[in-house]
Amino acid sequence: MKITGNIKEISEQLEFLSTQFKELPSDFRNTIKDSLSKIKSDQDKEILTSLINDFENTNAPKLKVIGRQEIDYLNNSDPSIWAPYLIHRWKFKVFPKEKIVAEFPVYILIEPVSSCNFRCPMCFQIDNSFTRKPFMGTMDFDFFCSIIDQAQQGGTGAITLASRGEPTLHPRLGEMLQYASNKFFDLKINTNASKLTETLAHQILRSGVNNLVFSVDWHEKEIFEKLRKGGIFEEVLENITQFHRIRDAFYPNSKVITRVSGVSVLKEQDDTEEYNNFWSKIVDQVAMMPCDERWDTYANEIKPELILPCQILWDRFYVWFDGVCNPCDIDYKSMLTVGKLSPDTSIKDVWTGKSYQKLRQEHLLGKRNETTPCDRCGIS
Repeated sequence: MKITGNIKEISEQLEFLSTQFKELPSDFRNTIKDSLSKIKSDQDKEILTSLINDFENTNAPKLKVIGRQEIDYLNNSDPSIWAPYLIHRWKFKVFPKEKIVAEFPVYILIEPVSSCNFRCPMCFQIDNSFTRKPFMGTMDFDFFCSIIDQAQQGGTGAITLASRGEPTLHPRLGEMLQYASNKFFDLKINTNASKLTETLAHQILRSGVNNLVFSVDWHEKEIFEKLRKGGIFEEVLENITQFHRIRDAFYPNSKVITRVSGVSVLKEQDDTEEYNNFWSKIVDQVAMMPCDERWDTYANEIKPELILPCQILWDRFYVWFDGVCNPCDIDYKSMLTVGKLSPDTSIKDVWTGKSYQKLRQEHLLGKRNETTPCDRCGIS
């Protein structure tokens, strides 16, 4: 696939400041140029060549690929992975916008379990038709390892352990993290923190997880427990606080970034200043997102105006506990299933297969509003 033209157009549009370029490692250009001969994939060679051309022909890269996150990563990583890392970030940032299908998924979300111990009113876990077979289950450890092996060999750069359920409910989550350790640029977990034990905290920190996201919607007991039904605020607060005590005491060089991420549902959450102030004293980052629609995607009002393709179809890949592959977790009952992993069906088979390509083509042809639940989803 020839992609140079598309990428060149993107590079012309997205100018980056020269002051930030100067923050790159001093030997950055030469290292990237020397890496070109080691790249095997034709698609990856085209990407790296375009990057090199930008560095050679301008005083500052014009690619949005290199931002604050990338500069920090490059300055704190071994030069041998700079080129693969930038190729990964290019695919993640540019390909979805240009609707280019990578040779292999850039980002994979793996579901250790589909169940959850909370019943939040804004989540599909309150759907009684979902919280039963065939939707409920736990991923087999050996199957998980096979997914990780395929992802590593295929060049996936980012893995998240989470999707429809609470990952810490998996009895072998610590072993899963250990197996995935140091195989990807980004290893992430989303959790409600209710089962974040001292043992699991050590396992997370030893595994090299880069991002740990706590789903916490408020900083006061009454509202927290109203939204996170089944959770006890004091326990969640202690678990999160304990994690940071352990990180500071035993893993001072840990690169894990912690974030409290909430969903704004109630009127009482309109003013987030106290929420931000409370959690910013404990975690590294704080975020609050609006919740504009029902948890039950399938019952949302159809939006005839939805014709633009959804970028998620090009930037990530979901694997449920049983190997079912889905384009996104908004479709939590898998109406859009694009395949199922098995000894005879690989991740690449599904990612580039007829079902996934057909769905992408329907979006490209402006038929998103003819596909459920894409026709009633607010994500673009």
